[in-house]
Amino acid sequence: MIKDLFSQFLQTYDVSLKDEIWASQSKTFRNFWDHKIANGKPESLTDDDIDVIVRILDRNGKGNTKDTEAVARAMIAQGAWRRMFHGLCAKKELSSVISNIFIANDHGTQAKHIDTLYKINEGRKNNLTGQSGNAINAMLAAYNPVLNLSVISLKDRKMIIDYFRFPLSFDFDNSSTGTRCVEANSIILEGFKAEGVFGSARTISCFCYSPGVKGLWKNELSVKRDNKEIGVTVPVNDETDNIEEVEEGGPRESIAMQALVANVGAKMGLKIWLPKADRARVLQKWGSHEGALLESLPLNYGDTAMKTIENIDVLWLKGRTIVRAFEVEHTTSIYSGLLRMADLLAILPNIDINLHIVAPAARRETVFREIKRPVFSLLEGGALSERCTFISYDNLIELSSDKNLKFLKNDVIDKYSEPAE
Repeated sequence: MIKDLFSQFLQTYDVSLKDEIWASQSKTFRNFWDHKIANGKPESLTDDDIDVIVRILDRNGKGNTKDTEAVARAMIAQGAWRRMFHGLCAKKELSSVISNIFIANDHGTQAKHIDTLYKINEGRKNNLTGQSGNAINAMLAAYNPVLNLSVISLKDRKMIIDYFRFPLSFDFDNSSTGTRCVEANSIILEGFKAEGVFGSARTISCFCYSPGVKGLWKNELSVKRDNKEIGVTVPVNDETDNIEEVEEGGPRESIAMQALVANVGAKMGLKIWLPKADRARVLQKWGSHEGALLESLPLNYGDTAMKTIENIDVLWLKGRTIVRAFEVEHTTSIYSGLLRMADLLAILPNIDINLHIVAPAARRETVFREIKRPVFSLLEGGALSERCTFISYDNLIELSSDKNLKFLKNDVIDKYSEPAE
């Protein structure tokens, strides 16, 4: 079965072209690492230098599109990548260990160096050594895409191993991060070879995430609604967030983002609604709203609908019509905002509103996973995943800095939002 699936995959995947692209990407990353990080001076490293590399490492890197060749969705914010690389350039102790990881000649040595990195980086909130191994595995894949999987999440690697029943030669749950990164990479590549599936680590990774294969091992399924297959996710009890580290800020940053959403809408000439319980705090950040803030909603819905609508974090209105609704989330579950959105669609299934969840980039995967729960996919007005998109804090900040906001229509925000995949 695996060989048949791989043969089907190769009908739409140009191996030669992709390998050529990744040979070039790897050369770019290696040059950056050698000349800008390992042997570079902090004062000569610019954000523009880093952004080129982030586009290779992270599918959601600034400037990437759905067709861009990038290692994976790393769930690390653009600003966090920048701070990480600036820190690595300044702290040669860290970059030296990573260089050793890149050039290690055997599994044991490479795993030992990864464990050393995790030890000396302990306590530093730089997104480098998260529990899922995303950052170091993404860099390994960019450094050598022939040998290192673009399946950067250790959780995903374990699910692939379990589904395909590849022999697991070590205690995955109780082993060090270094051992899990290195051994899981080897087990997956060797497991597919044993099944007659050959190719670079990049090719194997793309195969694992291809539509006909990902649904086999990933904890996802689909339901049929209105003659359409809608992807849904059923979380399991021991599922943990596949994130590195949510950036600091918590509730205070959430209020700042709520104010920023309001400010962007006001600059576009829209009226703004804020829940009465949040107004005082938001207005401390959004000091000059110039009459844009509504004291009451010009809507004629029932009491239940109005109570739901009034508690949504930010509404943009044009005349008597809500054009955009935003929930700003910094909590672990991302659940409260989605519930309000789902309640709105359940109460008013025919309402035509663009819905958005605004959250740190590191929460992206959690948002997508939660938004695809079956309970949100079977709403009378249509699946929430088809009505609600994700906007990262970084993208919101970038949009807010546009000096031409007053000349733009509200649909410009669609360029900064991401649909659930």
